[in-house]
Amino acid sequence: MAVLAGAKEAKNSQSLVGRKNATKPHGIVGMVKNPYVFMTCVFASLGCMMYGYDQGVMSPILVMESFQNKFPGLMGSTIQGWLVAALELGAWAGALFNGWLADKISRKYSMMVAVLIFTLGTGLQSGAQSPAYFFAGRIIGGIGIGMFSMVIPLYQAEIAPPELRGSLVSLQQLSITIGTTIAFWLDFGFSFVGSNKCKPEGIANPYLPDGSYNYAQNHGHPCTGQTDASWRVPLALQLIPAWILFFGMFFFPFSPRWLMLKHREDEARASLSKLRRLEPHDPLLQAELMEIKAAVQFDEETEAILIGQGGNFAPWKALFAPNMFRRVFLGCGMMVFQQFTGINAVLYYAPQIFSSFGFSSTTTTLLATGVTGILQIIFTLPAVLFLDKFGRKSFLIIGAIGMCICHVIVASVEGVYEDQWNLNEHLAVTQGWVAIAFIWLFAVNFAYSWGPVSWVLAQEIFPASMRSRGVSLVASTNWMFNFIIGLTTKDMLDTMKYGTYIFFAVFSAGGGFFIWKFFPETKDKTLEELDVFFGGDMGSIAAADRDRMQRIYEELGLAGATEVEDLKMEKSGAVVHEEE
Repeated sequence: MAVLAGAKEAKNSQSLVGRKNATKPHGIVGMVKNPYVFMTCVFASLGCMMYGYDQGVMSPILVMESFQNKFPGLMGSTIQGWLVAALELGAWAGALFNGWLADKISRKYSMMVAVLIFTLGTGLQSGAQSPAYFFAGRIIGGIGIGMFSMVIPLYQAEIAPPELRGSLVSLQQLSITIGTTIAFWLDFGFSFVGSNKCKPEGIANPYLPDGSYNYAQNHGHPCTGQTDASWRVPLALQLIPAWILFFGMFFFPFSPRWLMLKHREDEARASLSKLRRLEPHDPLLQAELMEIKAAVQFDEETEAILIGQGGNFAPWKALFAPNMFRRVFLGCGMMVFQQFTGINAVLYYAPQIFSSFGFSSTTTTLLATGVTGILQIIFTLPAVLFLDKFGRKSFLIIGAIGMCICHVIVASVEGVYEDQWNLNEHLAVTQGWVAIAFIWLFAVNFAYSWGPVSWVLAQEIFPASMRSRGVSLVASTNWMFNFIIGLTTKDMLDTMKYGTYIFFAVFSAGGGFFIWKFFPETKDKTLEELDVFFGGDMGSIAAADRDRMQRIYEELGLAGATEVEDLKMEKSGAVVHEEE
């Protein structure tokens, strides 16, 4: 089956290198057989892991008694919403800014700048002595996280051989879930430093009648049990992978595509030679170098044509043409539905959600939170293994149905048993575990579907000439609605109670309908076919892109070649001539 699939891919690919490499091992096996690229991509994923870590580290900290004792002013639902959402607001700005910076100073150097910014933000958070320091740290750290989220998948995609590119999209999501899970479990472990209770000095009963910590009363009385290290150390530990990434990037290559973008062709050849472990004038390497050059020339010509026709903002205005605007609307709409499934509400406030199911023990809620992360890691793998077999729409629709059902069940259980749980008398414990189990199952349904697949689909609905700008708008929409979710969820949980899950259930079902009704299945579809679907015709954007690329291929000597070896004599001759 793998051979047949490779043969089909080889036949359909318009790329010489794609056809040559189609039958090579894909996925994890392919990465192991390309150890240098594999290690470079895994190493770069440290930045994605920090993105996940920073998303997951705050929710357990907010329920630690020593943190509540230190910052009682951060315990209100609205202020907690702003505290959590500040990261996303910074990330939104960082992702937009880094598009320019990564082109200006290179992908690897922009990653190193991101580490410096992230370090400042993390330092402010882990050493915070007032809420103002914490907010500043969250925003500044968020800028660094947003920069990582933009540049790391870009760098990975540009250094990977064609047959491995798809797996890297899922590798990014996998790294994020690993980072979130590490944060949860480190928080759990460090919550026992000194004790898992604050035990404020001079206070006989530090708890309210409902069993929650009375931070208003206890503030100013230092903890004799749980120490500040229980939350400061987990916040600071994320600097370790950050600085490993910083120093490691000195030893990794520049992106060959960025070097070609800067017209540094000899350096691009040397970088690609190192990545592919091929001699600089190997025919396969020469073919890939020429295809990179063709892609860069295509982008430059396309932008020049658009600017010549309509001024400096014409490349962005083109996104609002009817054929293109429908794609932008669908891509941005998909990200709105992704955020309103409630996944980040769970990640940001998991301990508080689990405690609302009648569990007053911080240890229990933190353990339940850690299990959520482990399940997400495990169930991201099906997207890596089966996405190209079953198609994008199938994964998204099935995932949406599963998430909707889970939300409805959680809402039903909480609606019936909430009054008993609020008595804090350990009633309806079994029903509380049922609610937790369906929160876990919700996270599972998201992990294999809307987590990785929506990002794959976002890349595929845009033609080549509009992809970078289109995906930029889609990604910024994701961050903005991520910010909204972080800001509002705590208030929703406090005021709407089980209605919060009904709200997310409606959007989960709506997302499934949105994909079923309005999206094409992009698996095995050409760009020309997608143009027709989006209201164009066979002579519209994708076809014009294809014709422009064909002309560039003819100029570079790539046109008409059916095998890499067809270029061998011409390139060999060029090399001999240069040497003479």
